[in-house]
Amino acid sequence: MSDWDEPHIRQAADSLDLIVRRPLIDGGNVHAATYLVCSAWMAGTILYRLEVDGRVNVKPGTVVLSEEVNVRLPECFNLIAVMAARGDSGDEAIESLEAGSCDERLLTMQQARDTFEPVYWAFARRQGLTAAELVLAATLSTAVAAANCRPAMGLKATTHLAHYSMLEASKTAPGPRPTIAEGKAHLHKLAAILPPLTWSRRFALWLKP
Repeated sequence: MSDWDEPHIRQAADSLDLIVRRPLIDGGNVHAATYLVCSAWMAGTILYRLEVDGRVNVKPGTVVLSEEVNVRLPECFNLIAVMAARGDSGDEAIESLEAGSCDERLLTMQQARDTFEPVYWAFARRQGLTAAELVLAATLSTAVAAANCRPAMGLKATTHLAHYSMLEASKTAPGPRPTIAEGKAHLHKLAAILPPLTWSRRFALWLKP
């Protein structure tokens, strides 16, 4: 049994998937690209914290190259690609209706980090997960998101976006590690960050069978 198959890692991954997905629900649906990149950004951020944090002193947003990160990424990418390829049915609530653009995201990486990272660390503490286990769970959660998004986005776009976003976050210095948030205060900030549902998207949702 690999580390990915450990029951507590799989359970944690499912929980992290819900942590990202639920606050992004808009009009009963979840914008596929935003959901996927947020999950991948968080996996890359937690990997950065594990392998790089504390070893370099750089400003947030600085590109940091790490051999330790480079060694771990291929296995993470393979898991995401394999699960994305299995995403035959997906989730009907996952949509990318407005022009079907995979480049459209409703949050920036910094907004996603500010919103979700404190909740990830709070979850890890409650569940007794080490930083290494949180990396596994966060990566597996991204693979779950990729499987869910594949029917809406297509396999090539889903895999590319997940890989690129995790790579981006794993090599971009975040700010100081956040204070652990007990509760959902950080998630409530999304209401002020996310744009209102556009009329074109509302119309598309109305037409949806």
